[in-house]
Amino acid sequence: MKKVILKPLMVALLACVSVAGWAKDVVWDQPSTEVNREIEGFFSPLLEITRVEFAKDETRVFMHIADRPENWVRISSASYLRADGKQYALKSLDGMQLDQETYLTDHGRVDVVLHFEPLPQKTKRFDFTEGDFQGAWQLLGVEQPSTRASQLFPSNWRNTQTGDWDISFFDECAIYDCKFWNYKQKEQKGDKYTFVLENGGKEIVVNVDKNKAGKRIMTIDGRKGEYNFISSITLPDYPQKDTSTSFKDTGYKTDTVTFIGWLKDMPLNMLMRGDEFDASVCDDFFTGDQSETYAKMDSLGRFEMKIPVLNSAEVFTDWNRTFIRTMFEPGETYLLLYDFKGGHKMFMGKNCRLQNEILAHPIEWVGNHPEERGLDREAALKFFEDTKADKADAMNILQQVVEEHPNISERYIKYLTGSYNACECAALMQGRFSMKNWSVPSEILDYVNQVGWQQAAKPYTLYREFRTFKRDYIDQLVMDRYSVPVDGGYISFSTTVYPYILKKYKDAGKLQISDEELEIVKRYAEGCKKFCTIIDKDEEMQKASDEFYSSELAKQFGAIHDREDVQKIIDDEMPLFEVYKTVSILDSIGCDQDMRDILITSELFEILDHERQPLSDNLMNYLEENVKMPAAKAFLKDKQEKYLAISRRDISKSPSLKSPEDVANMSDGEKILRKLIEPYKGKIILMDIWGTWCGPCKEALSHSQEEYERLKDFDLVYLYLANRSPEETWQNVIKQYEVLGDNVVHYNLPEAQQSAIEKFVKITGYPTFKLIDREGNLLDVNADPRDLEGLARLLKQMQ
Repeated sequence: MKKVILKPLMVALLACVSVAGWAKDVVWDQPSTEVNREIEGFFSPLLEITRVEFAKDETRVFMHIADRPENWVRISSASYLRADGKQYALKSLDGMQLDQETYLTDHGRVDVVLHFEPLPQKTKRFDFTEGDFQGAWQLLGVEQPSTRASQLFPSNWRNTQTGDWDISFFDECAIYDCKFWNYKQKEQKGDKYTFVLENGGKEIVVNVDKNKAGKRIMTIDGRKGEYNFISSITLPDYPQKDTSTSFKDTGYKTDTVTFIGWLKDMPLNMLMRGDEFDASVCDDFFTGDQSETYAKMDSLGRFEMKIPVLNSAEVFTDWNRTFIRTMFEPGETYLLLYDFKGGHKMFMGKNCRLQNEILAHPIEWVGNHPEERGLDREAALKFFEDTKADKADAMNILQQVVEEHPNISERYIKYLTGSYNACECAALMQGRFSMKNWSVPSEILDYVNQVGWQQAAKPYTLYREFRTFKRDYIDQLVMDRYSVPVDGGYISFSTTVYPYILKKYKDAGKLQISDEELEIVKRYAEGCKKFCTIIDKDEEMQKASDEFYSSELAKQFGAIHDREDVQKIIDDEMPLFEVYKTVSILDSIGCDQDMRDILITSELFEILDHERQPLSDNLMNYLEENVKMPAAKAFLKDKQEKYLAISRRDISKSPSLKSPEDVANMSDGEKILRKLIEPYKGKIILMDIWGTWCGPCKEALSHSQEEYERLKDFDLVYLYLANRSPEETWQNVIKQYEVLGDNVVHYNLPEAQQSAIEKFVKITGYPTFKLIDREGNLLDVNADPRDLEGLARLLKQMQ
């Protein structure tokens, strides 16, 4: 769908202003607003009056509106201005239709001009309200910035020379140098002020000269400068162009970011969301997880946190309140002011220009998932073109920002360009899950290789979406080379990696094998891919398959495979097969040592996470010999020590672990289940059918303690039935998440008996949760403990 950006309307309307000779009218550019609670723009609307023109026949209010993309906004014809106790009605609206729902573009913003009955040209202050109904938009205390600057409390000030937000004065405290300062002494003479500020035992003196057209000379801790009053929601354009293009790169050495903030004058609905502020950092390239850091806010809404970071990374702040998507660099200190009443959101810090520019001109959301499944080649290529068009729209907006704001920094341009590339390529590779047999056209793979892989921004932690792209892209290439699609999934088999491993040993001088023999192994592996599936194989295909497996090539391969030296290499290297698949792909597409280290470590962690057992000495030696990044080695060694400690703990005699002997000779699923729950008749049983191989199952188990605490008043029995789970891995998961207790029961039944139970209860996925009442009846209800409050309500009804 073609996206229409409505911002050019403003340019056209301003042009009309000049043509019509309105220049003689009184004009307020970027007026100040005393109360503006609509400052978000994604989960709730953002409103900002950017210009007011007082003409003889009307007053024109220019307003910028933003909301979640594809949401609608509406302006009521009942809107009015109020000044000096009088109301001035809305006459017309440019850019939208009055009283009609206007769906925003995919980028979620529109600029409008509201035409009101004329305010007196000498008006000093007015209010805008959308009407006298509940939930109506209101912007109160709108006035000329040069006039408003005469009131020092509250106010924010930026250095005229640097453009940085340097200092603020509020009744509660002052803000300077990323700190909150108490007023130890205040002195006022007319419009001049002298303060002694105190923070942590340190005192500084601040002298504030009188207001001159929105500017004041201030001497702060002995440093004199000129300061401009800040009237806009975000920081205005910086006065000089910044041409630097680099982002801090620590070489992936863990550091910290100091993040300080103030959610000032939070409304009740925001206060109800708790007293913790959270920041999510997207820099964990080894697990793909986001790390969360939390900090308690004081009674005013202020907080301070130390965020551990691997490198410069994308950050999402307090998603349910501030919804800021930005980036932080290691070693930096940032202070965020998010003023819910005054309508300001700004960063303070020695190096926060990029963060302020992103607040003023937010990062667009690029890329969508296909709505349909099983896309054929034609549909996949259509999705490809649509995704490219989506990025092109975002890049057009970026170009528009550059043209309208010539001093926008080169770092901003580079950061957003890299973000759009990463998001586009991540969307394209996520789209593979909607393509028939996960068959991604070569056009897409070639494109993402060039745009997403070869041009990847560094450090690799910069963008959350690059993690998704990197994983999906490499997985797709591994699947294409080493697997065969079948029935919506794929079959992977070990023979395909033999050529890579044997050549590796030959090149290292550790195996005597000829090039001709390697070619035999390679040809046989390719044949195996062709004939590996027997599902729906027609008679001719079956004949060709039989001939292949009895061919001379197969006999030659068998002779090589059965050699003692070859067999030993295969046996020794088998745990590393998945790692070798990834490394072989990296060898073919190219990458630097950092990316190689990241991907090897990720593969080893996947083995560890799947098995939930310590890695073998062979795997740890591979890490030591092939990975150079200290942070990668430290990460995996830390996980290894964790599982070594878990494996040493013996719970084999725990009463929670039950023996399957009582049902050893049973085969009927219903009867097996009845036997298992027999000892708990009279109690409600929450049954969890899970597997150690199942990621969502283990994620649910990780919240077991929270679950037990929340449901402790319901006298439950927790019955866990494991599907196809190796004994040691099964016990390690139980130990890791402390899934133990007097009312906790675990069974790891033989596969046939487990399957019989699962068939009886008609499970459709993992994990499956079922409730069994006090009489032993299986209930058809939603008993998912991942919705703890919902489950608690259900159990309360059963009491």
